[in-house]
Amino acid sequence: MVYVSACIFIVVSIIHLAGCIAENRILCAVTKPLLMPLLALAASAALIPHLPGAQYTLALTVVALAFGTAGDIFLLSPGEKHFIAGLLCFLAGHLFWIAQYGSAFGSVPLFETAAGTVCIAVLPAAAYFILGKPRGAMGAGTVIYGAVLSALVFTGIAAVHAQKPAAALYLAGTLLFLASDSMLGYSVMKKKFPLSHFLIMATYIAAQTLLTAAVVLPQRQQ
Repeated sequence: MVYVSACIFIVVSIIHLAGCIAENRILCAVTKPLLMPLLALAASAALIPHLPGAQYTLALTVVALAFGTAGDIFLLSPGEKHFIAGLLCFLAGHLFWIAQYGSAFGSVPLFETAAGTVCIAVLPAAAYFILGKPRGAMGAGTVIYGAVLSALVFTGIAAVHAQKPAAALYLAGTLLFLASDSMLGYSVMKKKFPLSHFLIMATYIAAQTLLTAAVVLPQRQQ
């Protein structure tokens, strides 16, 4: 069941990315809402045999991917309100990813924690200015979301420092999320660039897949 679910997810992902390259809006709109549920199905199939020990991981992973699904659906519609709603969904999903490796913070030295805190404050501010100082809800959303995204990346760094199982996969996933969301913000608030839709979705799918693998694999090895 795990491999069947994973194969279906991979096939739908490839079809979706092909639709992005071809700029086939109908194909993209049909396949996009299926991506995260299929990934959640594969994760559930991998974790259910390891219950009850894996129940915490299963619950947080499914909820994180559910918020990802909601965000994907909101972003299918144009307009600032839908973009902000999608942003809030992804923000909530990030919090559930952070929760799964949050214990790693305790192993990070004080100096590195302080440096990470500064980055969490500085990076969103930099993004705000790079994106042209968006006003109102869009501006506030950019800063808040940027802070949470920075915290997600710092969690990945902390996980590697603490030598957590599959921490490298987790960190790679957070960095790909940073890349995907940076390109998304730029394409929405500034201007689109060649293959922007494909690059945004390719890095996004890879990010969610790596984060899922990072929390599932340690449970499978127990």
